[in-house]
Amino acid sequence: MPIDPLRVSAVAASSTTPPTPSRTRPNNTNVAPLTLVGASPSAAPSPLVSREVVVSGSVKRRHSFDLCALRRLPTQLTGPLDVVCLSGRKVRSASDYKGVRLSALLDVAQLRMPNARDFTRAFVLAQGADGYTVMFSWHELYNTPVGVGALVVYERDGLPLGDDEGGIGLISSCDLRVALRQVRALKRLTVQLADPPAI
Repeated sequence: MPIDPLRVSAVAASSTTPPTPSRTRPNNTNVAPLTLVGASPSAAPSPLVSREVVVSGSVKRRHSFDLCALRRLPTQLTGPLDVVCLSGRKVRSASDYKGVRLSALLDVAQLRMPNARDFTRAFVLAQGADGYTVMFSWHELYNTPVGVGALVVYERDGLPLGDDEGGIGLISSCDLRVALRQVRALKRLTVQLADPPAI
C-alpha cells in the first residue's frame, strides 16, 4: 500500500515543532483565577454539645432524655465540689451541680435481665460526644454511695451548662478523683451484661 507523502510530512512536522501556547492552553479570558478555599486559621472549632441522652442496650425500651425530660425527674444537688484530676490537681470548683441520678434514667428505661441474678454482671457505659467513655457497675449505682452521687447534670452554680461545658454532662461526685469519671456533652448510656466466666 503506498504511503501518502503529505501525511508523512505532516506527522514529521508535528513531532519536531514545539507546541505553541495557543495549542496547549485554552483561551482563559473568561476563567476566574483559582483560589484555595479552606478553614480560616483564626476560626475556633465549634464546641461539642449534647442536647439529649439516649439510654439503650439491655433495657426494655430505648429511651431518649432531652433537657425538658431531665427536669421532670427528681433533681439533686451535689453541694460544694472540687473536681480533681488523677494527679490530685484541682481542675475547678463549684458551689453545686444540679441534675438527676444516673440510676433514675435507667429506672425509666427499665433494665432487661433475662435471668434473676443478671444484675450482678450488669454495667453501664457513659459516653460523651468526643468518645470519652466511663463505666459504672450495677452494684456501684444501686448498692453503694457512688450511685447517690452519680448524676446527669445540666446546671452549675445555678446556671445552665453552656455550650463550652457540653450542655448535658455526667459527674460522679463521690469519687476520690472526680475528673476521671466526668463526661462532658453526655450523649449515650449503654447497659451491658458482662459474659459469665466459663466453669
